[in-house]
Amino acid sequence: MSYLDNFEHSFMQHTLKILQAYEGLFGATILVNCLLGLLVVPKETSLDAIPDDPLADLAKWGISPGSIKRIGKPTKANRRPDTLRGLVHNFRNSVAYFDLKPIPRTDEVHSFEFTNDKIEFLAVIKLSEMREFVTRLAQYLDDH
Repeated sequence: MSYLDNFEHSFMQHTLKILQAYEGLFGATILVNCLLGLLVVPKETSLDAIPDDPLADLAKWGISPGSIKRIGKPTKANRRPDTLRGLVHNFRNSVAYFDLKPIPRTDEVHSFEFTNDKIEFLAVIKLSEMREFVTRLAQYLDDH
């Protein structure tokens, strides 16, 4: 395997291929593992390339706007949580600090709850929507 000239970009693309190819029993686990490469890496390396689209336009990114229950308070590191860029920042923190919970907890998982109690961020995202979101985000970053 080669990472070409841009390790971060290649890593995101390889991670996306893993997510898209997997069709086994552990889809929710694979998704969480892949979120590290599809949310944490872009936030750390390509945050400025992520558009400041308002969350009202979130459906075009694959997530129902109603899935975002609380956008969270602005912070020094995330001044605009009401934008796509701010949402990626909040998702990144939820994943990186493992502030996510499967829904339901004891049966077949259909969604994840992403939280950050410090800033009052809460989102409940269906697995299919999160897969679509990170796919579109990776493709967008690949083009820009």
